Amino acid sequence: MEIHKIIEENLDIISSICLDPSVDQETRVLMENGMDERICWIKKMIPKGLEILVALENPRHEEIHYKWAGKMLHSDLAVHEQVPMGLLEYIPIEQALEPVKGNNLLFINCMWILPPFWLKGVGKALVESFIERAKKFGGASVIAYDGDSWFGTSIKYMPISFFKKYGFEEVDRDGSRVLLFLNLGSTTQPKLIYPKYGEPKDNKKSKMKIFSNNQCPWSRYMINTFKKELSQYSNIDVNIIDTCKREVIQNLGISRGVSLNGTALINRMASWEEIKSKLVENRIELE
Repeated sequence: MEIHKIIEENLDIISSICLDPSVDQETRVLMENGMDERICWIKKMIPKGLEILVALENPRHEEIHYKWAGKMLHSDLAVHEQVPMGLLEYIPIEQALEPVKGNNLLFINCMWILPPFWLKGVGKALVESFIERAKKFGGASVIAYDGDSWFGTSIKYMPISFFKKYGFEEVDRDGSRVLLFLNLGSTTQPKLIYPKYGEPKDNKKSKMKIFSNNQCPWSRYMINTFKKELSQYSNIDVNIIDTCKREVIQNLGISRGVSLNGTALINRMASWEEIKSKLVENRIELE
C-alpha cells in the first residue's frame, strides 16, 4: 500500500471511491450529477489548497468479498492499474465548507475506506500521512461524530474514537457533531459556528430547509430523494439551501442537514427514513 496525492488528471480515482461498487444502479443514477458537481468543485478548490490523499495498492487476481456488492476480483477495482482503497480529503480551514472557523490550520473534509479494506490499516496510513503534511501548519481539525452514523445506517462515519487515537482532542460540540483539534504549534484553536435554521412555522404550512453542497455527491442523492418523497406533503414548504459558498456557511452555521420550522431535524446528511420518522414525531402527516 502506498499513499499518493491525487492530481487533477486522475480525478476518476476519486469517482471510483465515492461511487464504489456497493452503490446500486438506481442510486448511482441519482448521484451521477452530484459526482460531476463534486469533480467541478474539486478542480475549483485545488488552487485554494484542497488536497486528496488516496491509498493505492497493486491489483491482484484473487477473489474478495465486497460488503453490499458480493464477490469480485480484487483486480476489478483497479483504476490506472492501481486499486484505490480509500481517501482522505483536506483543505485550509479558511476555505472549509463546514461551520468551523480558525486560522492557519488544515481541516479534514472527509475520509472513506472502501469496505473490503476496513480494519486493514488503511485509515491509519492515511491519517499518519496527513499529519506529516499538517506539521507545516499550526494544526489540524475535523468534525467527527459521537454515537452517530451516516444516513442512519450502522456505519459510524468519521467517529471521534478513531481520530482521538492520533492525538485529536475535543474543543467544541453541537449535539453529536464534535470539533476535534490536533495542536501542532498553534496558539489558537478552531471553533464551531453554531446554526441558524430560519423561520418558524406560519399558520398554514410547515417550513422545511434542506442544506447541502457539492463537496459530497451523496448530498445530491439526499436532495433528489427528499424532493420526490416530500412532493406528497402539500402541508410542507421545502426550500433547498445551497451551501457551496463559504460565506453562506459562515452566516447560517450549517453545511448539510435538514431543519423544520426553524429547528434542526438532522445536522448531517440523512436518509428519507430518518426524516420521515422525524415528521411523525412532529405530528406532520401526509396531506
